[in-house]
Amino acid sequence: MDTIEAKRIEATNYERYQMATGYGWQFWADVPALLDRWQVLPFNQRGDKRLAFGVVQGNYQGLPFTVFDFHRRPVVTSVHTRWTNKKVNELDTITIDSVWVITLPVAMPFFQIVGDTEPTFDTEPYPEPPTPDRKFNRWYKMIDTDPNVAMRILTPPLCAAMRQLKLHNWSLVGNELLYVEHPIFGRTKPDEIVETLGKLAQLVPLLPMHQPAPPPPPPMPQYPQQQYPPQQHYPPQQYQQQQPYGYPPQRGY
Repeated sequence: MDTIEAKRIEATNYERYQMATGYGWQFWADVPALLDRWQVLPFNQRGDKRLAFGVVQGNYQGLPFTVFDFHRRPVVTSVHTRWTNKKVNELDTITIDSVWVITLPVAMPFFQIVGDTEPTFDTEPYPEPPTPDRKFNRWYKMIDTDPNVAMRILTPPLCAAMRQLKLHNWSLVGNELLYVEHPIFGRTKPDEIVETLGKLAQLVPLLPMHQPAPPPPPPMPQYPQQQYPPQQHYPPQQYQQQQPYGYPPQRGY
C-alpha cells in the first residue's frame, strides 16, 4: 500500500474514532469479518487487497447501524518499455466504497437495486425495475431480484423517497439493509455519515416489513472496541465541517 493511500486510510480512521467517541458509538480500525458477510455489490465484485476499515457501530434514531469503508483493487495495469516490452512497473486502480448497514426489526426477502449510471458497478446485463413508473425504471437496475419481490418493495412512496433522498444503491439481506455510496472526492467525512444515516432513517419506515421473509442472517459479530490515539503526523488545522460535531480539527485529504 503506497504512502498516500495509507495516509488516507489512517486519516479516515482517526476522524471516525473521534466521531464514535463523541457520539458514544464503537470504533474499529479494521474488521476483516465484514468482507465475507454479504454477497451483494460491491462485495461480489472482483479485486484483491480487500479491507473493511473505519468501522463505526452504534444506534441512530433507534436504528442499530454499522458504517465502514470497503477497499479493493479491481485492476492492475502493467507498464512495459516500448522497445523491449520489459515490465517496469505496475499501476493499481483502487476503489473505495462507503457502506451503511441498518439492522431491521424483521427479515426481508432478498432485494438489490443500483443506479444505472453507477461508475463502479457493471449493471449492463441486468433488468430495469418492473414498476409502472417508466421514468423511475430508466434510472435503475435490479440485481438478482425476484420481480414480484421488487414490485412489493418498490411502492410509489418508497420510489419517491429514493429519488428525493438520492439513495440509489441498496440491498435487503435478511434483516439488514445495506446502502453503498462511492465517495466522489475520495473519502466520506463524518458529517456525511450522519447525514446519510438521517436519510436512511426516512427510508426504512417505507419498507413493507409485514411480508414473509427468510430467516435473518447471523447477528453482527462483536469485537473489543479499539483505542485509536491521536496521530502525531496529523497536526491541527482549521476544518469547518467537523466543528459542529465537536471533532478536533484535522488535515483534510
